[in-house]
Amino acid sequence: MHTLSSPRPKARPISRRAASALIDATVVQRQAEENLRESESRLRALVSSMEDVAFEFDLEGTYIAIWGTKENLLSHPRAELIGQKISDFHSGEVAKLFLQAIRRVSRSRKTETLSYAMNVQQGHRDLQGRISPIVQTNGTCDRVCILVRDITEQKKLEAQFLRAQRVESIGTLASGVAHDLNNILSPILMGSAILQRRDLSAADQRIIATIETCANRGTDIVRQVLTFARGAEGDRIPLPAASLINDVAKIADGTFSKKILVRTRLGEPLWPIVGDSTQLHQVLVNLCVNARDAMPAGGILTLEAENFPVDEHYASMMPGAKPGPHVCFEVTDSGTGIPPQHLEKIFDPFFTTKEVGHGTGLGLSSGLGIVKSHGGFMSVYSEVGRGSTFRVYLPASISESDTVKENADAVFPRAKGELLLLVDDEKAILEIAQTLLEAHGYRVLVAGDAAEALALFAKRADEIQLVLTDLSIPVMDGIALIRTLKKMKADVRVIASTGRGAQEQHSRELDELSVHPCLTKPYNKNRLLKALHEALQPTRKQS
Repeated sequence: MHTLSSPRPKARPISRRAASALIDATVVQRQAEENLRESESRLRALVSSMEDVAFEFDLEGTYIAIWGTKENLLSHPRAELIGQKISDFHSGEVAKLFLQAIRRVSRSRKTETLSYAMNVQQGHRDLQGRISPIVQTNGTCDRVCILVRDITEQKKLEAQFLRAQRVESIGTLASGVAHDLNNILSPILMGSAILQRRDLSAADQRIIATIETCANRGTDIVRQVLTFARGAEGDRIPLPAASLINDVAKIADGTFSKKILVRTRLGEPLWPIVGDSTQLHQVLVNLCVNARDAMPAGGILTLEAENFPVDEHYASMMPGAKPGPHVCFEVTDSGTGIPPQHLEKIFDPFFTTKEVGHGTGLGLSSGLGIVKSHGGFMSVYSEVGRGSTFRVYLPASISESDTVKENADAVFPRAKGELLLLVDDEKAILEIAQTLLEAHGYRVLVAGDAAEALALFAKRADEIQLVLTDLSIPVMDGIALIRTLKKMKADVRVIASTGRGAQEQHSRELDELSVHPCLTKPYNKNRLLKALHEALQPTRKQS
């Protein structure tokens, strides 16, 4: 028996008006979706560009939501914070501070600003939070929003500004004191001149002459104070370099603790320089004061000066250096040294490692400015526990004929393909020294630490005719490396180099190992070639 299915009802055709309405609705929906996507995109861009991090908290201090890309301003990863309370991660004092502020804002419905310090993923930072109430449509407020911003650098700048104002005030005070001292010294000078006209005994004349000399010295000191306080530049005149060192050494020896031994070393007749005596004294005295502060228990302060021709190779290694004859002033101490992480910052204005009240952080930065204004440059070398050496390079004022003579005297015969091993952890020094020596006819192997040096020496000990090694290198120090090399090959020739100005602490060990000379870094082309030529000369004579 067949069952007849009822026919399907025919679809009623859609009217044009309905179709048009449907199309319009679809277009509106797509436009709304597009607008939503654009809005979300703008919101994401806004959040990603925020300097702040936004937090949503309930009244119990629970992390509800976190917006922003500054993950390093969070105390813990975002996923660990959401759903947890402030008290779960921070001390009672910090949690109490936040909870009190959150509940105050919830009650008052007024925005508050909270400044605080906290350990976050970036480290210990000074932060500022702007707490605003989130009011629901029914008028309740059980949540708040906190916008947190890092104000660490801002606080540093504020502190620097206050220090700068204090320094300016000191300068104003110094000017007033200097003027008063001038008023006191003037009658002394005039009175001594009047007394000298009278018929006095030889002893009385000597006393008056001493009074006049001391008053004149006081006048010079007052003039220096005024020049420093006003920031004015004095006359640039020819200056004997040796006098600068001797003057500063007298000041240090007469004013520093007797536990500090002051030494001076002057090289060959020094070239003259042109500069402002007051400013250059200021630079060297400040370096000596820093050296004194680095030796609280006493030590050795060494002041040196020597002629230093800067060639193109050396100038390429030193920022701000220009080829030409210079005089190098060295201030070396046997103190605590400077940690590596501070070396790049020591010339920054207001950077200081001294306690509050013991330094402004302006000494080295102002000193560098003075040296640059004289056309010179500075460098520093330091090891923690072994002291520091600051070098000031100032252009020498010598005639062209003297320069030609200096360059002519420094001509060394071309090498005959001797194989050298250079050991230094400063890549720039290795690269430039290798290029220079290969251009002069040497063959060169380089090593960045003691382990690499020993590996190369073990393979090619019979070929290597000389090793030039820094005394401060990774894995083992230079002295230990030299001892090991001597055990591997007793007659190996070695030249040691060091960034310190004084080698007293290494001299005994180097003498025992028959290592001569000790090159002081940074060395220029002439000094390097001279040391190599002298060390290899016996070998060349035998060959």
